[in-house]
Amino acid sequence: FRGLMLDTSRHYFSVDAIKRTLVGMSHSKLNRFHWHITDSQSFPYVSKHYPQLARYGAYSDREIYTTDDVREVVEYARVRGIQVIPEIDAPAHAGNGWDWGPKHNLGELSLCINQQPWSYYCGEPPCGQLNPKNNNTYLILQRLYEELLELAGPLDYFHLGGDEVNLECWQQHFNESDMRTLWCDFMQQAYHRLQVANKGVAPKLAAVWSSGLTSYPCLSKNTYAVQVWGGSKWQENYQLINAGFSLVISHVDAWYLDCGFGSWRSTGEGACSPYRNWQTVYKHRPWDEMKLTSLQMRQILGGEACLWTEQVDESTLDSRLWPRSAALAERLWTDPVEEVYSESVPKETFNRMSVFRNHLVELGLRAEPIFPKYCAQNQDECV
Repeated sequence: FRGLMLDTSRHYFSVDAIKRTLVGMSHSKLNRFHWHITDSQSFPYVSKHYPQLARYGAYSDREIYTTDDVREVVEYARVRGIQVIPEIDAPAHAGNGWDWGPKHNLGELSLCINQQPWSYYCGEPPCGQLNPKNNNTYLILQRLYEELLELAGPLDYFHLGGDEVNLECWQQHFNESDMRTLWCDFMQQAYHRLQVANKGVAPKLAAVWSSGLTSYPCLSKNTYAVQVWGGSKWQENYQLINAGFSLVISHVDAWYLDCGFGSWRSTGEGACSPYRNWQTVYKHRPWDEMKLTSLQMRQILGGEACLWTEQVDESTLDSRLWPRSAALAERLWTDPVEEVYSESVPKETFNRMSVFRNHLVELGLRAEPIFPKYCAQNQDECV
């Protein structure tokens, strides 16, 4: 599993921009495109069964993905050896686009939508979290899963979301003594709906983002994989390994490509500074840092770089992704070890990355340079 995630909710990206990203992935030998299609900010996917989601949730009539668009992306990826893994985030990160239920006699599909002060009810504005006690919410999810499986399947790995669930949001509306039971109920229902959507048999693994709730005893290690996005030294890494889960590693301190550009809000610092340069991406070797046994290594499915797009649109997409994503690809494919313990990567790696960056530019990607052009022409003098 050698993946790249693109968030197309915080900013919309055209099909051409996504295809350009897939070109870079294919030349880097990255083989999983994790398409984080929706979030609280917008719902650009036009569902065949529930077009209201995009009607109420897309930024505009032009900033949408039709089923033909998704099919085009999936086929473009397939012939380049890349599997598309779509994600409709749930239950959290589900706000705009889910607010039409009462108008259509379906009840409140999502709660806390755009609620303030946002910091009480979600990880970042705008808020929104699906209603775990409205059966219509699950029916809509089932139909979405059916559509995406038809467009992108067959899939042995399907992402259910599960990121940053805020129990305070639900606590306003429900009086369970332990709000974590709502999380369990929701995930069990979502998994059941995924099974139904996939003709009665769920994909081999359903993925969720790591959180304080993933260690709560209601997810089965036999049916769930966890995408670990917290810090590489966080205890959740060891807790999940010891619990027997399969992991996809996306450590925020190494493989989050959006970090390091300061806060996009008027108050507070940037969520995940500093910037992760290509050397940071390249040198991160978490399985070694975690001192995993050969048996535990079997639980590591692979790794994935993530690009959340609060501060990224089409004008900056290529330079945020490349050549750093190529550095990830080399780490996940060849996993060289000799340079990990030194202060910097070897000269040969600089030279190789520079040549590959120029190759990406020739392909039409606006990959950022890794050093002055003089150094590209006189590599022995600079590195």
